[in-house]
Amino acid sequence: MERLITVMILGEQYTIRATEDPAYVRRVAQYVDEKLEAVVTGSPALPSNKAIVLASLNIADELFKLEAERERSEASVAARLGELSDLLGAELG
Repeated sequence: MERLITVMILGEQYTIRATEDPAYVRRVAQYVDEKLEAVVTGSPALPSNKAIVLASLNIADELFKLEAERERSEASVAARLGELSDLLGAELG
């Protein structure tokens, strides 16, 4: 069910229409707020649109790195499963 959820990001109130759990939406908004706050704190004279772009790049960087780590982990698990399968095949064969 879709609902309206109010969140605060950089002191501004936003109403989000979402089907997700409100606690989840608030957690995501808090994460975005923290990332923006870090950029603004580090460069207080930076215009807000540039701060938003930099925070977005930081978040995208984290996402890409996590995705690469997930892919490495999946490849490692697949390799281990292959080794176990070969060992089991050798024992049964």
